[in-house]
Amino acid sequence: MSSVSSILTAALFGLVVTYLLIPIVKKVAINNDIIAYPGGRRNHQEPIPLLGGLAIFCPLIIVFLCLFVLDVFGQTTYSNELHFKLVSLFLGSSWILMLGTIDDKMKLSWKKKLGGEIFGILILLWGGHTVGSTTIPFWGPVDFGFFGYLILGVSVLIVTNAINLIDGIDGLAGGVCLFAAITSGIVAFFKNDLVTSVLVFTLAGSLAAYLKFNFHPASIYMGDGGSLTLGFFLSVLATSNMAMFQGQRSGTMSMIIAPMLPFGVALIDVALAVFRRWISGRKIFLPDADHLHHRFMEVFGRPRLVVGIFYIFSAIFCVITISMVLVPDSNYLYEAICFSCFVLIVSMTFVLRLYRIDMLPSIIKNRPDFKFLSSFHTFMTMRVRKARSLEELLGLMEAGVRDLDFDSVEVSVPGKWSMTWINPTCKHPDSCRNHSNRVFRGSTITVSWVIPSHDSANYQRYLELVWHWFLNQSENKARQLVKKQQTFKSPDVSDNNVSRNGKKLSA
Repeated sequence: MSSVSSILTAALFGLVVTYLLIPIVKKVAINNDIIAYPGGRRNHQEPIPLLGGLAIFCPLIIVFLCLFVLDVFGQTTYSNELHFKLVSLFLGSSWILMLGTIDDKMKLSWKKKLGGEIFGILILLWGGHTVGSTTIPFWGPVDFGFFGYLILGVSVLIVTNAINLIDGIDGLAGGVCLFAAITSGIVAFFKNDLVTSVLVFTLAGSLAAYLKFNFHPASIYMGDGGSLTLGFFLSVLATSNMAMFQGQRSGTMSMIIAPMLPFGVALIDVALAVFRRWISGRKIFLPDADHLHHRFMEVFGRPRLVVGIFYIFSAIFCVITISMVLVPDSNYLYEAICFSCFVLIVSMTFVLRLYRIDMLPSIIKNRPDFKFLSSFHTFMTMRVRKARSLEELLGLMEAGVRDLDFDSVEVSVPGKWSMTWINPTCKHPDSCRNHSNRVFRGSTITVSWVIPSHDSANYQRYLELVWHWFLNQSENKARQLVKKQQTFKSPDVSDNNVSRNGKKLSA
């Protein structure tokens, strides 16, 4: 079978298998409550099953196993070095897929996720993945040596989380990764690297099938299991020298820049996320609703149009990547770099306008408030984990009035009992009031709150996001406590439980 036929067969295989698997993983996700519920920084209005990442990577796992079987029976010409790199890539990707899927189900802390990602990178390093040598203009050949492992590890870690961060609007992360996969496949094909070509075109076919179900309005999400694994797998192929065979040219300066270009949109978003969180006083590793796609949605309001804009930028970066890698000694390399810089400058000018850079003094002024919200999130997370009874847990809702300056918070089971906290001093009395409520899954416990509109839109978004995080954690804890107690009892509302205006709680 020719190389072209093998690649087309791999792409078709990925397309068909993923297309057939998606209805199955939807049912599995629903049955196991691996679902993205509305609220917080999510824009969808209905619960959406996760586990799309599992459907994307099943064909790739099958192809990996087929390669191993062929290798065992001596049907391949792999060197021992390439064999170990393939094994470590398979094990590392499988580990990240499992880590992300567990996070989709259990909502791991960022520290546990980061530790799991580092463990996956260690698997790669064990297999021999590294960034080897390159030629730097006006300097000459450079062998990175030990630092090649460090460069690879940092690159994989950044791209893995970058893809995870942009997975916030229907079709965005899957489309960006599809462009990156096609780019890696084309480069590998022209370098006569059939193994990498087959792997990434299998993934490309799977992503094409997934996007059929993920375009707005999406019926399935890839979840962290998908976004983390996509970033991990594609970044390894982009940065590692796994596929260096006899006859291939060594890298030039373009190989330092080119591997990251297909992920340019995601990396720009990461840089902006770190900067805005740092300058506003928020914790860098806690998510927010201020990413590029959120800002574009505010301007255009149409998910498919926003995704189309991001696709255009991704396509430009990928075309530049292919040109830089396949024609590294051409003057076009420098022209491509100049064009890339021009595109980035224009893009950043527009992005800064989206982020209202003129409001920087306001952001700095509100920095103490943002820092307080980050501390509130950390503290209340520990309080929720320590709650030993449903009464104690629901009593924590008073924090909305006491610490976040809500007008009121009410916790109730309609027709049975209710607890209400009222703020005697309303914040921003002349502003609009936002009335919201949330029903805890698995029970009829309803949390209602009234929140004033603040002067800073950024602060307003982050305040509401922190509150939704707190409710998510409380909801999960409530389900555990109800299940543990087997029977549901209303909280004992005693005379000591009073609202902030001195009135007794209604029960």
